[in-house]
Amino acid sequence: MNAFSSTSRNFSADETSYAVDYGRDREPSSSKSKSRNLDYRRQGSPPSAINGIYRRRSKKWTWGSGRGARLINARAVVGVLAFVAATLSASAFGVTINYQTIGNAGNAANTTGRGSVSKVFNMQKNEVTNTEYAEFLTSQGKSNTNGIYSSLMGSDSTNGGISQSGSSGAFTYSVKSNMASRPVNYVSWFSAARFANWLHNGQSTSASTETGAYNLANAISGNSVLRNANANTYLPNQNEWEKAAYYAGTGSTYTLYPTKSNTLPTAIISNAANTNAANYNSVSTSLLNTGSYPSTNSFYGVQDLFGNASEWIEMTVATSTPLTMGGGFNSATLGMKTSNDSIGGLSKASTMANTATGFRMASQPVAVPEPETIALAAMGIASLVGMELVQRNRRKKLLTAGLSC
Repeated sequence: MNAFSSTSRNFSADETSYAVDYGRDREPSSSKSKSRNLDYRRQGSPPSAINGIYRRRSKKWTWGSGRGARLINARAVVGVLAFVAATLSASAFGVTINYQTIGNAGNAANTTGRGSVSKVFNMQKNEVTNTEYAEFLTSQGKSNTNGIYSSLMGSDSTNGGISQSGSSGAFTYSVKSNMASRPVNYVSWFSAARFANWLHNGQSTSASTETGAYNLANAISGNSVLRNANANTYLPNQNEWEKAAYYAGTGSTYTLYPTKSNTLPTAIISNAANTNAANYNSVSTSLLNTGSYPSTNSFYGVQDLFGNASEWIEMTVATSTPLTMGGGFNSATLGMKTSNDSIGGLSKASTMANTATGFRMASQPVAVPEPETIALAAMGIASLVGMELVQRNRRKKLLTAGLSC
């Protein structure tokens, strides 16, 4: 016979729900008093009124309230939601690229015939930083295969941003003080392409650097390599770079400079208020942090396209002398290119890696999940919610039966 055999009463729905939710699943010790002790059992010794078959044995009192079970259920639901979210979007690992969408698909070319792009694409807002490249090195550079780390990154005390420690097979990398947000430099065209492959393949330590956006086959010199058709993350080609930099968003209008202006930008160090400023013509003796000119943008919101670090681009024809675009902090005024320049960039050997050259990424927009995928995910979530409701109702019925017997 249990502790409730001598007393019988009907409990309201609210009282039953309370018993389920907070574990007050016991009658008071006195049958004359029907009031329920509504204090949560969260800490301390159990009240003397709590006895009988419903007393949880070998349980901490902080779990006696029933909140622990609900917490487990909540965590299960959250876990499934997180899994579903991961299957519906691109996975984010160590590096998250900040992209700007470049729209106006099928835009007209400029007077040189460049700048027309048939599809919407993404362009990295700023250049790849030392922090982002160091993540790549940590993942792929334990033996520094194919020279993705240049010793000049460590030995250049002014502009080198990444240090290497240890021995081959166990190299480790760290970003130097005050260099985290500066553009990575001393990177060849092939190293930039390997970074793109790593992103394309998911950024894991097992991700290939030799296939993906580009089939590199361990090449470190010679002709640059053409983009694969299925590439999702890659170096921008010249048309993409020039559109993101110069196109004004309508008709065949292009500005001369990648600052939404036909006026030469002012060479000045980090002027946040100036809408047409840049780090070039040796106004600074070093690279500056990416985003140092937050008010200076292209029509699409892309920054740092003029000066600071010149940028490797992808070529549409394989060549051993691909182009760099945008100029660097040490580029003279006459060396800075405009949208109507006959070439638009500077030819550099694919093996070149210097103090004022970096790169940025471009990518395909993330695909929107198919309706069938969304429907399946919704059905899974609804099933979890339904199971929880069924379990709660079952517990409520059992508890009501026990209290009434």
